[in-house]
Amino acid sequence: MQLPLFPLQLYLLPGGISKLRIFEPRYTRLVKLAMASGDGFGLCMKNGESLCHFGTRAIITDFERLPDGLLGVTVKGVEKFVINEHWQEDDGLRFGDITLMKNWSPTLMKFADRDIANSLRALFEEYPEHATNYPIPDYEDMTWVCQRWLEILPLETNQKQWFMSRSDHRAALSFLHNIIDEQLKKE
Repeated sequence: MQLPLFPLQLYLLPGGISKLRIFEPRYTRLVKLAMASGDGFGLCMKNGESLCHFGTRAIITDFERLPDGLLGVTVKGVEKFVINEHWQEDDGLRFGDITLMKNWSPTLMKFADRDIANSLRALFEEYPEHATNYPIPDYEDMTWVCQRWLEILPLETNQKQWFMSRSDHRAALSFLHNIIDEQLKKE
């Protein structure tokens, strides 16, 4: 599959929702291509000037003209991918030949995981501007909870890429248990 690529430091996983401001002509073109094809575009992180190996195919779910006149788009992560090769066209827009990866399967919350889900719920209550992206949060699905935590936490790019390369949510859940359980012990 070939997709136009949008390199950003934004970390968006499947099911994740974010708003983007589009102001460069190459990304206006990306939006047009994504809407016309229905395939969306590839959202990928950068490490310095290099594109990272893993990304998320995103679709545009809404758009608006912002008060400053720029185009605002709401995007939703659909599925992870790995970049096989990429290139840049004359206008600076990057494209990639990608292979889609299997999404993490939904997993019901276990009693031992309730603190992780409840901490995310509390965070969303404290920061309603972020929670508005998720009008129907799924705190019972630990895959969904882990993905939202990974999007929010200030992790290094290589850590985020490592989690993205995993075939399921278990490594993320273990990591979250370590940091959240430790934080709860301090309180």
